[in-house]
Amino acid sequence: MPSTIALRLIGFFVLLPSTLGAGFWTLQGIGYVVDAWSRATGTSFAFTLAIAMALGWFGLTTLWSLYYSLLRGDLSFNRRAAWAGLVCGSLVSVALIVASGGTMVFRLCFFGWPLLASTYFGAVLRRLP
Repeated sequence: MPSTIALRLIGFFVLLPSTLGAGFWTLQGIGYVVDAWSRATGTSFAFTLAIAMALGWFGLTTLWSLYYSLLRGDLSFNRRAAWAGLVCGSLVSVALIVASGGTMVFRLCFFGWPLLASTYFGAVLRRLP
């Protein structure tokens, strides 16, 4: 079982900024998706973006769910769904790092935050009985 201090640090310094950033950029992405579908231009990219946003939010909600479950000491969560959420969130994060512009350091710092939480919770899930 992870320590309460480590969980709170991950929640405050990793999950919260990741969620706030994802919320802002999701609003931008929804605007793009709606515009692309209404004009019928770039619909395949808009569809891919919509799927990526859904998978990314699945990953973030899984991270928050694991955070609160482990904070309460509740180990009755669905482990397969937890692993699926961690994988989805990690894949979207890596895809954003690869597909976005800018220097690699910027992309890792900007899009790599959820990977820290996914790595941490993945290690915790492997150690749980």
